[in-house]
Amino acid sequence: MRHYQILHIATHAEFIPHIDGESYILSGIGESLTTSEISLLDSQFRNLHLVVLSACQTALGGKALDGTEIAGVSSYFLGKGKADAVMATLWQVDDAGTSLLMQRFYDILATERVTKAEALQQAQLSLLYGEETIDERLMKLGSTRGGLVSIYSSDTEVDLKHPYYWAPFILIGNSL
Repeated sequence: MRHYQILHIATHAEFIPHIDGESYILSGIGESLTTSEISLLDSQFRNLHLVVLSACQTALGGKALDGTEIAGVSSYFLGKGKADAVMATLWQVDDAGTSLLMQRFYDILATERVTKAEALQQAQLSLLYGEETIDERLMKLGSTRGGLVSIYSSDTEVDLKHPYYWAPFILIGNSL
C-alpha cells in the first residue's frame, strides 16, 4: 500500500462502540481484520490520500450523542501518519448503485481537475439527475465485465435518483 494513493475496500464492516478491538472489516476470505489490527498498519497508510470503505455503514458509529456517531470503522484509517481522507457510508447500500457511483467517482476524479469532495458530489449528482443508468453502464462495459452484470440484468429498472443509492456516502478528513 505504500506505493498507492487510494485504497478501496468494498467489504462488510461492523463498528461495535465502547468495546476495544471488536469492530472489524472482513477480508476477501472471510476473516475479520479488527480495528486493533488496522491500527497496527499505520505505517502502511502514510502515502494514502484516500481510503474508500464502500460497504454498508462504515461511517456509522455508536449512539453516544457526543459527536462520535459519524466515526465508525472509518476513523481507524484517519489521523497523523494515516490517510488524508476516508469515504464511507452511513447506512445500508445497494451493490449495483454503489458500483455505479464508485465508477462515476473514479472516472470524474481521473479525468477532471477536481477535489475528492467535488468528485463525490458530481458522482452523486449524476445519479440524482439520471445522467447514467445501470443499463447504460452495462452497455459501456459489455456483458462480461464490471460486476454489475451479476447483480442486475439489463432489463431490471432501478431508480438511482432516490437518495438511498447516493446519499449515504460521505467524505471525512481532507477533501482536497
